[in-house]
Amino acid sequence: MTRYDFLIIGSGIVGLVLALKLKQKFSKKRILMLDKELDSVQHGTGRNSGVIHSGIYYPQNTLRAKYCISGSKQLKNYVKEKNLWINECGKILLPSSKKSMRNIDVLLRRAADNGISAEKIGKKRILELEPNANPFLGEGIHVPFTSIVDPKEVARSLVNDVKKKDVELIYDSEVLEIDSSLGTVSTNESTYYADTIINSAGLQAETIAKLSKFKSEYSFLPFKGKYWELKSGIKLSRLVYPVPDLNLPFLGIHTVHNRNEQIYIGPSSTPAFGRENYNGVKDIKIKEAMLLIFSFAIKIILNVNGLRSLALRELNLLFLSGVHKEAGNLLNGVKRSHLHLSEKKVGIRSQIFDKKNKSLVSDFVIRKDNKVIHILNAISPAFTASFGLADYIIVNVLDEN
Repeated sequence: MTRYDFLIIGSGIVGLVLALKLKQKFSKKRILMLDKELDSVQHGTGRNSGVIHSGIYYPQNTLRAKYCISGSKQLKNYVKEKNLWINECGKILLPSSKKSMRNIDVLLRRAADNGISAEKIGKKRILELEPNANPFLGEGIHVPFTSIVDPKEVARSLVNDVKKKDVELIYDSEVLEIDSSLGTVSTNESTYYADTIINSAGLQAETIAKLSKFKSEYSFLPFKGKYWELKSGIKLSRLVYPVPDLNLPFLGIHTVHNRNEQIYIGPSSTPAFGRENYNGVKDIKIKEAMLLIFSFAIKIILNVNGLRSLALRELNLLFLSGVHKEAGNLLNGVKRSHLHLSEKKVGIRSQIFDKKNKSLVSDFVIRKDNKVIHILNAISPAFTASFGLADYIIVNVLDEN
């Protein structure tokens, strides 16, 4: 049986950065990474919007706030050192209703608490920064730090880096069994032993946790995010987001653009009936789908975490008229004919639910069980926070008794 110091399950950005940082700290340690896919960009990492977030949304002292802030700076530095594409465009947040205007001051307080540069701006300044914005309520927030990178380019650069440091990366290797006490991992091809196993499997993290017999108060509750491509000739200088409803778990649809200047509006936040259910009924497992449908139905009926309100909001996004209205709250000059549902730009949020407290978990969750470290809730902004999360795991979790 081959022995390793560290075995990482999942080669998305969280796992890749962990491998890189472990090698930087323990250069002589043997590290193995396993991934059931043929590359590292099939799921969350490759489907990410590529936005480097500032951390303005998250309450002080949460893991999301701490490691979004430290991670974002490190990610920017990494991208620049590697001469990868980056657009340091900044972000404008616009209220979509008088009710949401109340959250402007809440977000500015969080920005101040977290040491983030952000300022309230009026209509004139909004239009100077982004002429295509629609500041119909006359004010908003400017966050200059927010940037965009190419997530697949970043991931492939990290793959090259870890391989150069002699990390073994095996694709097409599905984990079938884990013994958390012995530190053994069995796949479809072999069995490995490791002093420490790290579960960074993203959408499959709960599945991996169950294979290791890890018991927790959490269940998996995935949400699908769809985007609409904006084909209008409009060019954007900044990202334009709504001021979010802080009673709901998601930010609402916003703009995002890529290195080819394609502009998208999204994402939606509808229930997903499979961990990898990106399109229609493809990749749906009947048993899993039925369990998720039942779970979502109960939570929507009980309005857990505002899920009934969220569901009603998301129903509007099933129709082009609803998408058009939301887009019009952000940008001027958008017509229905400009919006085209993207078949390729679809993601699934790796979200967990706390069965004990009956609530969606709104922070990163990392648990250690014998020889296994489980990264259970790598929700947004995990891409941004990946470098900070790696530091946290190495310093605070790795040697935890």
